[in-house]
Amino acid sequence: MMSKTGGYLTVYMTMTLAILISLCLTMIEGARRSAMRMEAELITDTAMRSVFAEYNRELMRQYNIFAIDSSYGSSYSGAEMASAHFREYMEKNYTSEVQMPWLDHRDLIGAYPESAGIERVTYLTDDAGRVFRRCAIDAIRDDYGITAAEEVLGWISSSELIASDSRNILEEMNEEASSVSGEALSERERRESERSEQEAAYEQACAEAEENGEQLPDKPELTELPEEYRSPVSGVAENVNTGILGLLVDDPENLSRRQLNLSGIISGRIASGNVNEGSLEYMDEESGMADEMLEKALFGEYLIRYMGRYGDVDESDALWYQIEYLIAGESTDVGNLNSIALRIMGIRAGMDIIYLESDQGKKAEAQVLATAICTACMIEWMIPVLTHVILLAWALIEARYDTASLLAGKKIPFMKDSSTWHCDLDSALSGSWSGKDTDSDSGLSYKDYLRIFLFMTDMGELTLRAMDIVESDIRLSGGNSGFRMDSCIEMAEFGAVITSPFGSRVRITRRFRY
Repeated sequence: MMSKTGGYLTVYMTMTLAILISLCLTMIEGARRSAMRMEAELITDTAMRSVFAEYNRELMRQYNIFAIDSSYGSSYSGAEMASAHFREYMEKNYTSEVQMPWLDHRDLIGAYPESAGIERVTYLTDDAGRVFRRCAIDAIRDDYGITAAEEVLGWISSSELIASDSRNILEEMNEEASSVSGEALSERERRESERSEQEAAYEQACAEAEENGEQLPDKPELTELPEEYRSPVSGVAENVNTGILGLLVDDPENLSRRQLNLSGIISGRIASGNVNEGSLEYMDEESGMADEMLEKALFGEYLIRYMGRYGDVDESDALWYQIEYLIAGESTDVGNLNSIALRIMGIRAGMDIIYLESDQGKKAEAQVLATAICTACMIEWMIPVLTHVILLAWALIEARYDTASLLAGKKIPFMKDSSTWHCDLDSALSGSWSGKDTDSDSGLSYKDYLRIFLFMTDMGELTLRAMDIVESDIRLSGGNSGFRMDSCIEMAEFGAVITSPFGSRVRITRRFRY
């Protein structure tokens, strides 16, 4: 017969064991769920980073920009292939090579991806290329460029440069030269008319005297006729207007003849609306005006470092004069270089006329010549105007010399003085730039002027043209003939649903960018 004590003990142990077993099973289930979630997070992170490790090698090598080419060398465009890669990495990490035949599942978790993929992306071309521009600025900020960017900001703040860039010296010279020529012609016609009237009156007086039998009158003093006006700057205008590159470079026959098909690259596709657009909003830090200016200068420094220009070309590039294309936007190398050369010459002419107008000695030379011409043509009131015309012509020829020197790799002082002035007046008016050698180790180079022009170019246009260059160059590399900037993923949001036969389900969302 069982004692009361033994019966109590059996009931107590039964109840205790039931509670302990429930507690243990609850803890095991909690641990399994926690392990499942931890495993899901780790595998999702691993798969996500594996996808981002598939960045386009040529884009990184040539332009130091990391992005996934979601076409993977094919003609397909979109994020589906990258999404499929993500799912494949997820499945591989959830598949075990060692099976446990005595279990229905390979472990106590038994999880597998029910669904996995990329849900939203940001492409380099989103927001008119702002994503690409931010990547470029980050790349150059990490390398170097702050000092050069600050120098550009210093040059841009120069009121003389801004005024010179907006001033058309050739047009100003032609207008004032035309006014002098018109005045000279009007004065000559006026005097010729007056002289004709005097001669007619004298002939009539002689005829009347003969008719009346009177003595012929004395011949009056006729109005003096001026010399015919010949412009001292006509040769300058013709010289500056024609064949500019042939005059500025030593080997015009060796200039690049390459060109871009603008309709087939990213700027053309954006204009036609034929681009991929990401659905993941790209968040960027707000910056003030000063920061925006610095970032624009940094973006220009990135372009200077990673793209070619006249005097520093890579013959494997789609265009040789890439920086010139960014500024001018012409489809041909020659057209872009010609545009830059003319712009530099315009600025140099503006800077040179500022110096000439402050140099009393050179101004006196021009005034002596103008006085002689205006006096001979009897238009003395036009002496100040013709003096200014001669100074403008002198500045244009000096600017042509400056531009040729810059294209040859030399430096030209930002503002000249008597020691750095090259052309004399006689050479200038003959259309020649012969003069004393004024090579200088200080001043601005051709590269520096490109920096200035990059900063002065509209940021939107600059970004689109930069993407044109990147896309065109990458397409020339092996296996990238179908490369598209609007297929390059810079940021992505990954989503996965992990389930277990034990009834657990985990939703994981991760966002990642370079």
